[in-house]
Amino acid sequence: MAMAANGGTRAMLDTHIQELTQVEAMGKWNEAESYLRLAVTDDDPENYLRTVQSFVFSGIHTLWRLSDDQNKTTGYAVTAIYTNNGIVSVAQIYLATTEALKNLMEHMDLLHSWAIQHKVNYLEILGRKGWEKVLRPYGFTHNHTSLLKRIDQELH
Repeated sequence: MAMAANGGTRAMLDTHIQELTQVEAMGKWNEAESYLRLAVTDDDPENYLRTVQSFVFSGIHTLWRLSDDQNKTTGYAVTAIYTNNGIVSVAQIYLATTEALKNLMEHMDLLHSWAIQHKVNYLEILGRKGWEKVLRPYGFTHNHTSLLKRIDQELH
């Protein structure tokens, strides 16, 4: 989710949720990677995290730092905004640990305000099956099941 530093909303989010600029993300990447690694379900986590890193460093995706009242890091999340044929805009949270996700949900009102500011029609969270129960109280519904097949470079 790309949020401009435009005053009010960013200041409120910074107390517990901080959107990192590309430069800040580069400086925090080593710490972030240790948290993000816990959320990776891919069978090649090193390659997956390198890909995520390149998306974050290039500004295609955004890295968020979550912290407690003493500014101690509690987690990180990665987000992206995509548009379907220029009609529907979706902010997708696709890499977060369970704890980071719970921390994000505590700030749902701020995320909702942010989404309105950025003309986002939907928030989508990609994660583990068990998150469905955690997210239901926040108005999320199960949308689809993703089935994935890894394509090796060799024919079997």
